[in-house]
Amino acid sequence: MLDATRSRIAGHWAMRLGAPVPGLTPITLTVSGRHDDAALVVVLGGQAWVDIPLAHVDAVAAHVRGHRPAELGDAAFWTPLASAPMRGPADHFWADHTTTLTADAAPVSPDRLAGLREGVRPEEWAEAGFDRPAALGFGVEADGQLLAAATLAPLWGWRADVGVLVLPGHRGHGLGARVASAALADGVDQSGFAVMRVARSSAAATALAVSLGLERYGSNLLVPLA
Repeated sequence: MLDATRSRIAGHWAMRLGAPVPGLTPITLTVSGRHDDAALVVVLGGQAWVDIPLAHVDAVAAHVRGHRPAELGDAAFWTPLASAPMRGPADHFWADHTTTLTADAAPVSPDRLAGLREGVRPEEWAEAGFDRPAALGFGVEADGQLLAAATLAPLWGWRADVGVLVLPGHRGHGLGARVASAALADGVDQSGFAVMRVARSSAAATALAVSLGLERYGSNLLVPLA
């Protein structure tokens, strides 16, 4: 991955959280007001940001004091403070102009993606990002049925966020790689980079990202707070 891509990623996170770019301190605490009842934890390289509701600053600051950034990306670290199940961690796998990708899937209109919804569990639908508006879609069909699809959704104002779904009966045949590669290639072409955010608990999704030659760079975790 290009150094310029890493700089863009760090810069966008800093802009989103209203914080200095990584490098000034190992762990940066911010209060952006984005979440009233949860902490957003972002680990990027050897740095971490924790965006905290104002009412929880003291408790979170005490909890992270003396720890290393990498520890903050582990859900178990936050168990003493979490008031409900956490979302994540999700690892971020990036492509840019250094990544070799193939566009071997046809574009499909976003409204056609809904055809996959009845074939997957609700949590799979949301985890793959299909609950967000898609700018573009790519799919593989057979006999008029959509078997696999990838979305290309906005991220920080860029078309760069890729989600992938494959119907259960058609997994393990490379369809996920085909649609993901097509969406990633289009994202890189339009925006200079693209990302798959993958639940760390999903071995299959992680293996897919690695097989496509994507670079793991960063993670995020949302911790509900009482």
